[in-house]
Amino acid sequence: MLVTSKDVFWIVMSFAILWIGLATGWAVFYIAMILRNFWLISSSVKKKLEIIDQILSIIKKKTETTASYIPPLIEAGSKLMEAFQEKKRSGSTKKHKKK
Repeated sequence: MLVTSKDVFWIVMSFAILWIGLATGWAVFYIAMILRNFWLISSSVKKKLEIIDQILSIIKKKTETTASYIPPLIEAGSKLMEAFQEKKRSGSTKKHKKK
């Protein structure tokens, strides 16, 4: 079977090619698993970003609708303050008149 040194060479070369093939297969498998994990993480991040975007759009809509109510509320509040101040002034003048 092993007549010449060339036969030994071919046997060693076949084992070397076998080991290179196994190492390459192992590397491809782990690269595929790393890419799969990266894809799972990125899809999870995308879902969370969509949820955050939805929350921010809801907050934006609520603040836009609330902002339309603020000027009338401020005006009503200022009129109430004027009315209270006027009532306080008129109440203090009545107390001075009673004495």
